[in-house]
Amino acid sequence: MIPGFLVYFLVGSLLIDVHGVPVEVVVDNPANLVCKEENESNEQVLWYKTKPEKLLSTSLNVLGPYKNRMHVKSPYPGEWVLVIKRVEVTDAGGYICKVSGSVMAEIDLVVQTPPTIHQTNDMTFNEGDTGIVWCNATGFPTPNIRWYSKPPHQEDGIGHYTGAEGNKLVLHNITRYYDNIYGCEATNAAGNVFAETRIHVNFGPEVDILGENVTAVIGEEVTLHCVIAAYPMDGVGEWAFQNRSEPIEYSWKYNVVPDPELKTDFNTLIVSLTIRFGALGNQDYGQYVCRTKNFSRGYSDKVVVIQSN
Repeated sequence: MIPGFLVYFLVGSLLIDVHGVPVEVVVDNPANLVCKEENESNEQVLWYKTKPEKLLSTSLNVLGPYKNRMHVKSPYPGEWVLVIKRVEVTDAGGYICKVSGSVMAEIDLVVQTPPTIHQTNDMTFNEGDTGIVWCNATGFPTPNIRWYSKPPHQEDGIGHYTGAEGNKLVLHNITRYYDNIYGCEATNAAGNVFAETRIHVNFGPEVDILGENVTAVIGEEVTLHCVIAAYPMDGVGEWAFQNRSEPIEYSWKYNVVPDPELKTDFNTLIVSLTIRFGALGNQDYGQYVCRTKNFSRGYSDKVVVIQSN
């Protein structure tokens, strides 16, 4: 065993920061730090780490606290390799190999860590806002970040590259068409990771009619389609005769069908009104209105005409 005073002298005399040959290793992988001595002497070899100063081994013997994670091997005469079996972040820093009182190797172990993204929750903005979406990514080296976007109904792929880079995405003068999934990809030498955030945009309801005014003959089945776009989709759509307050209800004559399938991904609701086959009479010609009800952000309607041939 090396005497305590000698350990203090050998280590304490070199309590300096090491700026040596860089060795880059991804965390959790093995590292091999190589020390060579041209004269191939059989003198004692010391490996130690600086900041904080730790004596790691004497010759081929790793000291007690480090035996489980490190060992020293000599594959060739005059060559000693300090092997770190599974590198940890705290292993980063300077290492010195000293043979017969002379420094034979100065190594700077750089421990690379893959990126990690701290997930951002879904966000909601109003039309006209300027919004900022953050990609809080950590890792070493510092990750490069690129932004992508895709429609909310698209399940596969990362979407198209927006041209934006950096840890924040700034959305200026937001409109409803910014309602998308935004993804950030963080990449460094140790790996890459991808995370997504859904952006919702508040806007008042808008009503549109599918198709032009309808021409029909007595007894013919007629179907009217109304499209309502809004966010939040917190109301309902209904059909009524123009200038009448009461809505048209489901009955033997009318079939009123709201289709909610597009609500989640497209902020859209389709409400259809069908006058069943054989039920259309002279009294049914005229104006029909599709209108919104109980929407928190406003009201909208649109008129369509059923006319005789």
